[in-house]
Amino acid sequence: MKKPLLVAMLAMLPTTALAATPPEGVPLEVRRGFFTEADIGTFFTLGGENIYSNAQTYLQLGVGYDLTDKVSLGVHFGLGASAANCFAGYVPDSDVCSMSDNFTVAFADVTAGYMVSLADRLYLVPKVAAGLTRLDPAPVGSGDPGVAMTVPNAGLGIGLEYATPMDHFSVGADFLARYLIGPNIPTFAIFPRVKYTF
Repeated sequence: MKKPLLVAMLAMLPTTALAATPPEGVPLEVRRGFFTEADIGTFFTLGGENIYSNAQTYLQLGVGYDLTDKVSLGVHFGLGASAANCFAGYVPDSDVCSMSDNFTVAFADVTAGYMVSLADRLYLVPKVAAGLTRLDPAPVGSGDPGVAMTVPNAGLGIGLEYATPMDHFSVGADFLARYLIGPNIPTFAIFPRVKYTF
């Protein structure tokens, strides 16, 4: 009597429910395509009268697209600061900087990365970046010391990226060196990264 009841219950189930692939044991594919990312780390400059600046907080936001499994392009906005490093030289017979020795550094860059597989879901990512940088107030020049200046930048970076088993999410860490063309200021950013691929 139990067997006919079981057969009747199975007959009422939709065939798609019986044929569906169970979610357990199915490997997750690494997502590629449109992505956004958020990064928070540290930023500093080299050179100037003080050799290097104090490390400051660095924030970067970006959007991009994976053109292939290996190549990605992105647009990134980064914000940092150079603190206690004079690039314009000191006023004669004093330790006062002739321009500002503390200034905000805002980047708007196009970036390209190439993913080299190190292990399953783990990648080494060399990067190039180029764009514009706004320095506020200007740390060099002969103009008004309170006015900002905009200069081009170019840079190279290296990063690690791991596509987590949590679908859509990748995490990583980057080191990015950029050179500000004109004021001739090398800048460096080190930051962990969280990436969401749609």
